[in-house]
Amino acid sequence: MTARFDPMTGRYLRLDLNGRAHRVYVEEAGQGIPLLCLHTAGADGRQYRGLMLDEAVTSRFRVIAFDMPWHGKSSPPDGWQHEEYRLSTAEYVGMILDLCAALELDRPVVLGCSIGGRIVLQLAADHPDTFRGLIGAQGAAWQEPWYDTDWLHRPDIHGGEVCAALISGLIAPGGQKPTVTKPSGTTCRAAPVSSRETFGSTGSTETCGTRSRGSTRRGVHCG
Repeated sequence: MTARFDPMTGRYLRLDLNGRAHRVYVEEAGQGIPLLCLHTAGADGRQYRGLMLDEAVTSRFRVIAFDMPWHGKSSPPDGWQHEEYRLSTAEYVGMILDLCAALELDRPVVLGCSIGGRIVLQLAADHPDTFRGLIGAQGAAWQEPWYDTDWLHRPDIHGGEVCAALISGLIAPGGQKPTVTKPSGTTCRAAPVSSRETFGSTGSTETCGTRSRGSTRRGVHCG
């Protein structure tokens, strides 16, 4: 086999997102209509490498995928160690608009998966003329949890901090596994799971109670 490079390029883009300096990793391939791809929560732009290798797509579209700050190869902003990571709807929308402006994309198509599939609904509602097309993959305006969340609704548990800790473990694969102790003494830990990826209301996979779904990345096992 002759050695060769895949026809995609990856670079770091320095820009302001929501008025703050960032260093964002961007990959792209192809020519034509700009197609901006949004990855799932806790993941990164590698999810779209198969799309970038599809000549039926890249012959007509300039496929672009970026790692959100704090994800993949994108750095957190300066001073990150002194603050809590938060991502609001307004900040996510602003991030997409700022990146489109920095790359000088002319009415791009936006393809988002899971959390990215949800945010395209907001883009359609607030900025319909900015984009020529919006595609939501495995996104929904509302998703019922497929696992038992009753134990989160207790006065001695901060459900928001527990969920945030689990997502933090997804954001940094290979890092220290977050562990949360439930009142009964049961622990929750991030761990590898080996089955087809399924996206839910948080874009992650959790296993609590009696029902579970798998992920190719890392899930959460309680027991």
